[in-house]
Amino acid sequence: MEQLNGNYKVFNDLSKIERRSTVVLIISLVSMFCCALFCIYMIFRTNESARNRFYLLENGQKIAAVRIEDPERALEILCEGHIANFHELFFSLEPDLRLIKRNIEGNALYMVDHSGKRLYNRLVDQNYYEDVAKSDYSIELEQDSITIDFARYPFRFRFMGKQKITRDGKSEYRSLVTTGYVTESQTTPNNLNGLKIIHFKVDNNNDL
Repeated sequence: MEQLNGNYKVFNDLSKIERRSTVVLIISLVSMFCCALFCIYMIFRTNESARNRFYLLENGQKIAAVRIEDPERALEILCEGHIANFHELFFSLEPDLRLIKRNIEGNALYMVDHSGKRLYNRLVDQNYYEDVAKSDYSIELEQDSITIDFARYPFRFRFMGKQKITRDGKSEYRSLVTTGYVTESQTTPNNLNGLKIIHFKVDNNNDL
């Protein structure tokens, strides 16, 4: 009898252990399932947040991120920022050939198609940048307005501004009016906006 009681006790203990293992397994599976659902939810929220987040750029570098819910407003900000940044890099010049080359060849020309490259090459052939450096000119771009027609794609734009040319403490001004189109392109480390200016043209660049 004692032996039977002993066997029954052992069997009862094994049953309890098996029940505990089943409960632990169920709790573990439920916990894993809940964690998986939570991770999926957080990934979804992160993607939604990233989709509505746009970076403001200055000289090709990200300086701030803004969250915009309206897709039309986001597109407007992105295009205006791309156009303004390109003009700043291309038309603001300091008497330093290496700096000019880095700003234009290393940044601006990735934001525009062959039309911008042709203009740059023409100015190089005319020794324009060498004259800026040798004459110790400092040219600062002042933006007046950017208008973009979003009714048709690619989006036609018109940039209006001035170049403030300073030498020996004296300043002169030249008008700067350009036109072109903005189209989508592949995002790269040199072109973070994923946009490109095409058919770029300087319409006016006269003394004021």
